[in-house]
Amino acid sequence: MRRVMGAVGTVILEILKWILRIILGALKLVLGLARIILLLFAMVARIYGGV
Repeated sequence: MRRVMGAVGTVILEILKWILRIILGALKLVLGLARIILLLFAMVARIYGGV
């Protein structure tokens, strides 16, 4: 019984680890996109602001 519980605990930990990895990956993507969008806005503002 104890062995089964240990296996279940290990599986749950692995699943949580993967969920965290996926969430962190998604956050990195979102932050990267936000940075690119902000850089584009800065370029556009600089171009149109200088006219």
